[in-house]
Amino acid sequence: MNTHKDINMKTIKYLHGTKILSAISLVFSSFGFTSESIALCNTCSDQQMQSKAIQYAPNGGKVHVIDYTGNRIKAFQTEREEGLLMYWPIPVKQAIKTSVNQAKQVSNTIKDLANGQVTIDHLRPFLGSYTNIASAHSVAKSVYEKQAIQQALSDYFTGNVAGALTSATVTLGNSIINQVLAVQMAVDVAFPSDGTTYTFKFKGVIKNLNGKVSIAFEPVAFSGRDKGIMLSEGNYSGYQARGSSEALQRIINHMVQSGVKVYIEGRIYNGGTVIINDIICSDEPPKGCKASK
Repeated sequence: MNTHKDINMKTIKYLHGTKILSAISLVFSSFGFTSESIALCNTCSDQQMQSKAIQYAPNGGKVHVIDYTGNRIKAFQTEREEGLLMYWPIPVKQAIKTSVNQAKQVSNTIKDLANGQVTIDHLRPFLGSYTNIASAHSVAKSVYEKQAIQQALSDYFTGNVAGALTSATVTLGNSIINQVLAVQMAVDVAFPSDGTTYTFKFKGVIKNLNGKVSIAFEPVAFSGRDKGIMLSEGNYSGYQARGSSEALQRIINHMVQSGVKVYIEGRIYNGGTVIINDIICSDEPPKGCKASK
């Protein structure tokens, strides 16, 4: 059933094909509005924000368009009447303004926590049965240790932003939140006992079936480092390393612990401190690896 509305405002714009008209006031009939949307339009002009609103509500509705990087929010109402698409600005809801500010608060907190060094000691309260993780050498080799750390990172970061994150997600939705947060962010987890690191990257915001909102991370394959030397994640087949003798010492010790044969000057290495310059492993695992002094 149609309802009649008398609109009196400064400007109402009409789209009919490519023609745009303006009017001071008019009377028209329309169906009631039910659609409400939120769209992201970063570094957009006013015209681009209007176009985004039309894109999201081509048959009528209310659209909030957020320019997150430009720190702007605009709201529009669109309506289609006998082939004409009309749109005009409407007030921005306070709840949207509040949620965008909360999203920025979450983003800034995440960046601050990530920029400050995250050590395995920060994560130990969240590691459950894996509290004894002490080196990126073992993390590189273990799927289970990676999973334990990524869950601990989720708990650690979510715990610092839980209230603002939940509130912003409820209002803006997961899709918008995932777009505005620092999706390229990476966190280097440091292991003070030996100076190694392993990198995890921000995966997104997840809303569980119970309504709980959390920040998710995932490991970056082959990101383990010991004084800049990449750590192996497999059986050392074809692995090569050159750099700090101290780091190479730790690498060959982990090789031996993994059952890999290490030869130094033709003799099998059975432990002890050695000074070496590089490690070259055979493509055939049974042949082991050679470390050169």
